[in-house]
Amino acid sequence: MKYVGYWSILFVGLLVQTTGSSGLVIFGYKLEVLLLLTLLFAIIHGPYGGAILGFVGGLMQDLLVGHYIGLYASVLMFVCLGVGYLSKRLYKENFLVRFMAIFAGTAQAKICFLVGKIAFGATVYFGRVTFMTILGSALLNAFVGLLIFRPLVLLDKRLIYWDELFKRTGVT
Repeated sequence: MKYVGYWSILFVGLLVQTTGSSGLVIFGYKLEVLLLLTLLFAIIHGPYGGAILGFVGGLMQDLLVGHYIGLYASVLMFVCLGVGYLSKRLYKENFLVRFMAIFAGTAQAKICFLVGKIAFGATVYFGRVTFMTILGSALLNAFVGLLIFRPLVLLDKRLIYWDELFKRTGVT
């Protein structure tokens, strides 16, 4: 039951990210909703749960976009694995730790995705504009991540509660 809930959260995040002409743009920077959700799940569930959800979310985005199948899934999986290990070692209830983990995870994912595109043969320009875009997107994700962490933790607790309730009653 909780896996259906996690999948639904990732699906809604993917819809919010890709709806419209250019997705959700705030202050000129695109909010990476799916990346943000998977990083927050990695902070909540640790490295292995975050890596699994990162892979599933990345694969969903790969299948929707369709340019490089598996690139975004592998990038999200490894970034969520790293953020999960970081949050396991540090006190994740501190908002500065969450801010820095989401900021670093977003920047790392963007850079790894660009390096992956180069590995597939695409031409990518690493200049000032590229790094300013990565910095702006990472800052935006980190600020929004601070706002939605608590509601996501409460939703996660509710999903776990309903999953345990369904297991005990034998519904699923």
